[in-house]
Amino acid sequence: MSSIKILSMKKIILLTIIFQLFSCKDTQDRLNLAQGVYISNITIISSEDGNYSPYIGHLVVEKDKIVYVDKNEPSISGKFEKIDGTGKFLVPGLIDSHVHATEVQGMLPHHMEKYPELTEEFNKQMPRSYLYHGFTTLINLGGISEEQIASFNAQPIKPDLFHTGRSGASVANGYPMNFAPEQFRFEGTPNFVYLESEADNIPDKFEPSNHTPKAVVSRIKNSGGIAVKSYYESGFRGMPKLPVPTKSIMNDLLNEAHLNELVLTVHGNSLEAHSFLADVGVDVIAHGLWNWGKYKDVPKDSLPTEIRNALDLQIQKQIGYTPTLTVIAGEEALADDTFLSNPELNKVVPKKLLEWYRTEEGQWFANDLFGDYSAEEVNTIYGNIQAHAKLALKYLSDNGGLILFGTDTPSAPTYGNQPGHNGFWELKLMDEAGVPLDQILASATINNAKTFKLDSDVGSIKVGKKANLILMTKNPLKEIEAYNTIENIVLGGKVLIRENLSVKY
Repeated sequence: MSSIKILSMKKIILLTIIFQLFSCKDTQDRLNLAQGVYISNITIISSEDGNYSPYIGHLVVEKDKIVYVDKNEPSISGKFEKIDGTGKFLVPGLIDSHVHATEVQGMLPHHMEKYPELTEEFNKQMPRSYLYHGFTTLINLGGISEEQIASFNAQPIKPDLFHTGRSGASVANGYPMNFAPEQFRFEGTPNFVYLESEADNIPDKFEPSNHTPKAVVSRIKNSGGIAVKSYYESGFRGMPKLPVPTKSIMNDLLNEAHLNELVLTVHGNSLEAHSFLADVGVDVIAHGLWNWGKYKDVPKDSLPTEIRNALDLQIQKQIGYTPTLTVIAGEEALADDTFLSNPELNKVVPKKLLEWYRTEEGQWFANDLFGDYSAEEVNTIYGNIQAHAKLALKYLSDNGGLILFGTDTPSAPTYGNQPGHNGFWELKLMDEAGVPLDQILASATINNAKTFKLDSDVGSIKVGKKANLILMTKNPLKEIEAYNTIENIVLGGKVLIRENLSVKY
């Protein structure tokens, strides 16, 4: 065979291989969609570790999953909705890891019974209000019944809801059991933990073996909970000294939670609580450190050594730290005559409920809290507490702490913590505290997802993950107001227009 023929055959073979390679790539990139969404030329902001490298790219969703993310334009066919993302920004749906979806803000049970229409309107709007501000995943950190879960999930449009079972793992007669009348207290808290020091105050019908940390955690796991919520709270606002968990109980709760592949998150906002919980090494502390005890009157820019030591231990152990700055702000708002006139509330709170808040009856909690104080006095007291909370958060942020986004919506029967709106407020308060914008975004996405073991489905923009996304017109790594420039929310692959989620009545 001549050298010319051999050379020609080699060229043919080489061209065939090249053709096959390009053909394979074309086949790989060609997506035939049945129920798709294609977002083109958009700046994608996502991370698996909190470090961000935004790029202009393309994203394809099929049904409820992300099937393509890349800088290169994909080849697609079939049925799909196309969104031109030019000049816009795409981030993962936000996760609020501390909500109470069972309550109507500003109301007690007897108010809800008295005004069923207001309650119904609120419950229909509440999931939409979270979505309006980009929160596609919620974790209910408190008691929730199967009926309440079903009611929430029956709403036509709602965030994904996770929970911690029928009740929290509070110690007998401790916080928050202490708020319930004694005759209902134990039935209403089926996951209470037996405490020997309270034995004489526990009805005989409750068998201690059914209320060990092991039994309690098992019930929470079997109810579908993803975490165990416990409490370390010795009391506030003139309460008598409350019983708190022993170190042995808290260690047992932690060990049992891990054996059941659950997360242990614990209420605590005082120096005493944070020191105790950091020593145990719980997974998450569900509030920031703002109750400084004997240091409550130190200057707003001073971080006492004992406070710093408690925070350092949390940093060292990478314990999740949830600032919940809106707990303080949401109570202080009750002393603000202009709060209910905020036009942003019209987007997320039904009109008739807003009107009720303005009545004497609707002002009941404000009167209970601040009846003897002027607005100036309230602002001074709460301003000092908030300054300490922000200082502790800034220290954690500057030194590698694990910050998790959570609002505790609502933290009390206050109308100051409204669904969704409270989340945007929390983001702004974190920014005011000096937390960098990339850390704020990570706290509400990948940090929460990893900590609560949801990161196989949510928390970042990645092929195979659920298509929970936010499209906005400003860059959240450049300005905090970007979170109020949302145009679309993609929820499980369904494209929602933000304005369609706002209050219509």
